[in-house]
Amino acid sequence: MDFYPGAYKALAKENARLKRELTRVKKQLNEALARLKELQHKADDPARFLDGGVGERAGSSSPWRRKLRYNYDAIIGESPAIREVLETLDRVVDSDLPVLIQGESGTGKELVARAIHYNSPRRNKPFVAENCGAIPDSLLESEFFGHVKGSFSGATSDKKGLFEIADGGTLFLDEISNMSREMQKKLLRVLETNEIRKVGSTEIVRVDVRIISASNTDLSALVEKGRFRQDLFFRINTIVVEMPPLRKRKEDIPILVDHFVEKAARKMMRPAKRVSPKVIEIFMDYDWPGNVRELENEVYRLVALSGTEEEISADLVSAHIVSGGRVPEKPFVPEKIDETTLRKAVARAEREVIVQALERTGGNRSKAARLLGLSPAGLIKKMEALGLTVITKVKQREQKS
Repeated sequence: MDFYPGAYKALAKENARLKRELTRVKKQLNEALARLKELQHKADDPARFLDGGVGERAGSSSPWRRKLRYNYDAIIGESPAIREVLETLDRVVDSDLPVLIQGESGTGKELVARAIHYNSPRRNKPFVAENCGAIPDSLLESEFFGHVKGSFSGATSDKKGLFEIADGGTLFLDEISNMSREMQKKLLRVLETNEIRKVGSTEIVRVDVRIISASNTDLSALVEKGRFRQDLFFRINTIVVEMPPLRKRKEDIPILVDHFVEKAARKMMRPAKRVSPKVIEIFMDYDWPGNVRELENEVYRLVALSGTEEEISADLVSAHIVSGGRVPEKPFVPEKIDETTLRKAVARAEREVIVQALERTGGNRSKAARLLGLSPAGLIKKMEALGLTVITKVKQREQKS
């Protein structure tokens, strides 16, 4: 007897839903186990899995790299500038001396800090990184040294600070120049005594931490201006590593591009790709103000836009990179305004855009038309009206550059 009309149907429906849920949870569990296995594999050899640069032992074939005592394959490059950096690291990684890494944003300062830690005797202890400019100064003391429950509004439980978390390992302080002078004073005391005191506590806790600092500004200049404590500067710059900007090691660009293309294709599950020589030529002419980070972002963009194509072509490169980062021409300002002014301004703008499209496509009118959203016949008509020819205009531009 059916005590509840439709009960069996409802139970069957719920049973099917539970089975689907069980299948979903099992799939998530298997993915989590696979991820855990991968992380364990990385933990067994962390130096080979640093963010931003694991290649297929990219530089191990270089004779000068084979002479180094430690593994820096995560740092891609063969230029003299990179060689100087790695030779410096090779001399200091096994010490506990403080290291200051200076260089522009995007040059790989944290990558170097990780290489120091994971090649040092502290490699099996924590590596803790913090951007000093990302935390309000009012919270920085609690973040560094920890706090006890009830020490301030919102402190609902005891909390360990970064120094305690990194005990026995390495603490990487990025953009240390953004730290206030008051916080600099407190940091100096810890570096001198190896002791911390949590916010709201009177208990002294001893810590053993190697400090690696980084700055994208010249700290010695900030010392002269009174914006950075001289005593702290002397404490943290025992060893100084200068990271070169990408524009000063352009010979590394092809190696970096190959590495990032492979990395991006693998991450996006795309087929292996090659880069056209024209792309490399454009990249070599650009100064990369954002350094390696900007190059990596551009390569990821190109891999995404290239879809299933085997070759990444130059017509996909960002316009500002194609132009070499040059400042655009000043806008057209007419000496007088009459019935022809607007027509002339529009023609001037159209001419410039069409020439840029032709440059990006190597003078291929079909590709340029597609880039501009025109038919090939429409583009030719506009070019004739503007007095443009593919060969002369593109060649003139190349000669000027």
